[in-house]
Amino acid sequence: MNLPTQQLPAIIRTYFLISAESVQKDPLIDQRGSIIVDVGVVLLAASLVIAVKMISPRVEHAIVLAIFLSVALIAFFFIK
Repeated sequence: MNLPTQQLPAIIRTYFLISAESVQKDPLIDQRGSIIVDVGVVLLAASLVIAVKMISPRVEHAIVLAIFLSVALIAFFFIK
């Protein structure tokens, strides 16, 4: 199997350089929309905890414990 030993043409090099830079500046990605989604998820989680609290305190404690353990494990794996 013969691999090409010549350099890449200038057009291909330019394409790779431009595509690598444009990933950060993509106008089609709505950055503010992602913040709104994050806030919505937090509000949804808080409303879920409040609704469960009205139903049963034991279920509330179980959900809060599960959330706390999940956050702790996520933090542990990110630090590691």
